[in-house]
Amino acid sequence: MRGNNMISLSRLSVVFLIGLIASGCASGPPATYDLLSPATMGVLKPLPLSLVISEPTAPRAFDTDRMIVREADGAISFVSGAQWSDRAPALLQTRLIRAIEKKGYSVAREGSGVIGELQLSSEILSFNLVPGSPTQAEISLVMRLIDTREGKLVASRSFQNRVAIESLSGADIAAGFDKSISQLSPAIADWVIARRL
Repeated sequence: MRGNNMISLSRLSVVFLIGLIASGCASGPPATYDLLSPATMGVLKPLPLSLVISEPTAPRAFDTDRMIVREADGAISFVSGAQWSDRAPALLQTRLIRAIEKKGYSVAREGSGVIGELQLSSEILSFNLVPGSPTQAEISLVMRLIDTREGKLVASRSFQNRVAIESLSGADIAAGFDKSISQLSPAIADWVIARRL
């Protein structure tokens, strides 16, 4: 039974890779997609301690505007014919900012000139497709809240989410990642706010 499962998984991986190669045969520039992040309208309350959101750090493979596929053995490839509108860390930084703003609080982006009393830093562990049946969009982040006045770690927590995608088209892949971060980011915002800011 285990042998049959292994054969099925191998066939699924082959089908997945054929789909990626076929999508790369189309001529012209790759289609570009964004993680939707509309700005919050209205007045936002200041937090008791000013908070600056850093751009997430990432391994070199994830610090890109390419859509990434990561196999179970760690092998990495890229989706042909589709790309992000910016590097993954920049897209995620904006989504984290928007998530806290949607809770009604104002925060600042690192590099905006604001010197925050607290800094929300993060590390990208995964921002990639996971081949399978179904293929999934996976996001994993480690969040760290740092007291910049004393230079100490206040709190740390990891967050992970996977969402099945409908097809290997760029639009469906982008929609899957958007759904995944839309489920993760409110939980991250709640965790940050609950740290008695």
